[in-house]
Amino acid sequence: MRKLLFAALLLPMTAGAGDAPMTLNIDAERITVSGISSGAHMAHQLHISYSDIFSGAALLSGGPFGCADDSLLTAMSRCMEKTEDPIPIAELLAEIDAAEKQGKVADTANLANDRVWMFHGTKDTTIAEQVHDSTVEIYAAYLPPDQIKRVNDIPAGHFFPASGSGHGCEEMVAPFVGDCGFDAAGELLSYLYPGLEAPSGETVADVQAVDLPGADDADLLEQAYLYVPRGCRDGSQACALHLVLHGCAQSAETVGTGFIEQSGYLPWAEANGIVLAFPQVAKSLVAPINPYGCWDWWGYTGDEYLWRDGAQMKVLTDWLKNL
Repeated sequence: MRKLLFAALLLPMTAGAGDAPMTLNIDAERITVSGISSGAHMAHQLHISYSDIFSGAALLSGGPFGCADDSLLTAMSRCMEKTEDPIPIAELLAEIDAAEKQGKVADTANLANDRVWMFHGTKDTTIAEQVHDSTVEIYAAYLPPDQIKRVNDIPAGHFFPASGSGHGCEEMVAPFVGDCGFDAAGELLSYLYPGLEAPSGETVADVQAVDLPGADDADLLEQAYLYVPRGCRDGSQACALHLVLHGCAQSAETVGTGFIEQSGYLPWAEANGIVLAFPQVAKSLVAPINPYGCWDWWGYTGDEYLWRDGAQMKVLTDWLKNL
């Protein structure tokens, strides 16, 4: 068992006003991450650098590890819609392998048993399919091909696809959750956690606002959100933990809890004992400029942004360890 940084966590957690304190029992072997757009880049970084914690990742319209090369200009050119020059996969893999020797990423052998789910909508013009597919090439160096699932035939744009919630599938409006008849949250969770039961229609519990230690120093909002299924609240059940990373312009500072509530994660979590963690990025109009509240995948928090000591990487993993 390689995920040794977590034992089964049995820690008290304060609930909302008037509620009894909760105790979480997190199964250290069932901790995964998903993200869309900048959140997909960040989820990929976390999975590669902290493969001793995460046992799988789901990426919706993102790019490969290190693609931006510490440059916003590079991020907006070769890592998005402009793909005149091929992404140097061999160089990116060499950088990961060199970083492993320096202890800047976890042992990449950890990835061998993991599962990865990849989504790119056919109408997505923000992240080129070539860029997204480059991420598959990174994973293919460490995982067997049958552990990487690709979904690239859904007519969705650059937003989170859902079924029965969100705006019209042809629209591009906040909170950027499109009702496209495709339940991405259910599909990705079912792939990362084989054998899930479909939601029965049971009413979900409330999303809880919690403090995120160290958030301010990492350009994150000091308040994050947790969803704790009813069956996970007293510690009697060992529950999975899934980290959800929003995209640009989807943080609570911009859309409130719209993305959290409409994306479709909550019913699946309630039906299957999955604790959900929703950290939030802070917008900034001063240096470092980040007006849309994107996750750091190009270096605005410092040169270590994609390694284990990266500001946001460290805050998120420290938080998960203490849930």
